[in-house]
Amino acid sequence: MHLSDISASVISAVKATSITEWLIFITALAYVLLAAIESTWCWLFGIISSALSVYLCYSGQLFLESGLNIFYVIIGAYGWYQWLYGSASKTELPVVSSSLKKNLFFIFIGLLIWIPFGYTAHRFSTQAMPYLDAFITSFSIVATWMTAKKILENWLYWIVIDALAVFLYGYREFYLIALLYIIYTILALAGYIAWRKKLNTSSASHL
Repeated sequence: MHLSDISASVISAVKATSITEWLIFITALAYVLLAAIESTWCWLFGIISSALSVYLCYSGQLFLESGLNIFYVIIGAYGWYQWLYGSASKTELPVVSSSLKKNLFFIFIGLLIWIPFGYTAHRFSTQAMPYLDAFITSFSIVATWMTAKKILENWLYWIVIDALAVFLYGYREFYLIALLYIIYTILALAGYIAWRKKLNTSSASHL
């Protein structure tokens, strides 16, 4: 395929992108950018993006992703509160680093959620790519909770999750959302570097 053909395909896909996808793209991008700089306003944009994604994913037969976004709306409110008042002194929550043992526990929880989610979606629904979607869903639940608690390593989880989501959304021909997840992957790396730097320049805190 020639470069001109690729460009024409991309332009055609962008033109065919729905208003809902564009709104998700803008608000979700704002969420990650603001989260990377530790702005509590990130949660507002995350809630808006997730609410819109519930409809989009359901219409694309990504039922677990739709359910995941309902969870995002709920935990968005929780995360907003935690970032503002979650410290022991009821003040802004600081960035913390989690031990290897704790991260292995987080991974175990993710796998524990993934297996029944994947089987149920495969066996009892018309879910597209059930096991991949279930993996993304279960580990996104874990990573979102880690983000709400300002655990540094959440960004490492998001790098893997977002990279897999690029393939998932591309497969369902939601090209703008797939592009968003490419950007997410890059921003997750930038977020990790920024939070790591802040943690290193402050008094070290570990879980």
